[in-house]
Amino acid sequence: MSGGGLLVGDGRLGVVLIHGFRSKPETWKPLRERIAQDRSLDFVRVLPFGYSTGLKAWRPLRVLPEIDTVADSLKEYLRTEGEPFENLVLVTHSMGGLVAQRYLARMLDEGHGRELARIRRVVMLACPNDGSELAWSLRREIFGRSGRNPQERELRPLNDQVAKTRRTIVNQVLHASEVTERTCPIPFSVYAGESDGVVSVTSARSFFRDAAALPGNHFGILKATTADHRTFTTLRRLLQETATASATSPPTDTGPTTSPPTSSPDPPRHPWCCRARPRTSSPETTNSTNSTTSSTPTTPWTRRPRTRAW
Repeated sequence: MSGGGLLVGDGRLGVVLIHGFRSKPETWKPLRERIAQDRSLDFVRVLPFGYSTGLKAWRPLRVLPEIDTVADSLKEYLRTEGEPFENLVLVTHSMGGLVAQRYLARMLDEGHGRELARIRRVVMLACPNDGSELAWSLRREIFGRSGRNPQERELRPLNDQVAKTRRTIVNQVLHASEVTERTCPIPFSVYAGESDGVVSVTSARSFFRDAAALPGNHFGILKATTADHRTFTTLRRLLQETATASATSPPTDTGPTTSPPTSSPDPPRHPWCCRARPRTSSPETTNSTNSTTSSTPTTPWTRRPRTRAW
């Protein structure tokens, strides 16, 4: 496998790498090299996703996209570059975790939950789920309180949009039991940096159960320069487990499901206005009787002929 990430499917596992704030796809180079050199991960194909980010848009004709816009860009990336893959894993760092969560929430809000069934796991490294206090205090000196950077606003603690996304993830992903238009169960593997001074352990763990920690600071957690680096060994285990689970349980069918009838259906019934009524006599007899009765009027004093019984 090439470390450049071949965009071919053939039943392989596509691993989408989503970088964070003021970063770029090159930040994944150490992990991509470890994946490429490990023969036990020859089923993996790397898909590096990039987007525009930074402190300021220095060019007058350039603006920094909001996280909603980046999430929509990720949607198109997965539909196009990720189209050949039946199974995907999203691996994120820092703000990339917020991008992935926003993508899932927006897809569910739009009724595209069944399209998410091929995402078999989300791995988040040092994601500021509850914001970053230190980064906010430093950025405040640069941007002031006006919040001109749309990405920086959502890295602040107690952000309303992040809280809304959180509710969607909890109710419609983590607590979901089936794949529908509005729900899709996806396992999350969440890790904090042991010595991260940018995103605290509490913020990285947030509301996710079974969250853990890995050695390194905010950026050192990605520096998998050796094969025994714990971030790499952990990611390798998760990818192998996901591949095994995907082989035994393929993605849920996105089409409508119907159950076969348990008993033979009832025969069709006529509408009440067209139901046949039981007859006590034949039409010929009825017509004959009616014609006889109408042709021979009777009066109270007319004696009718008696019929002799033999």
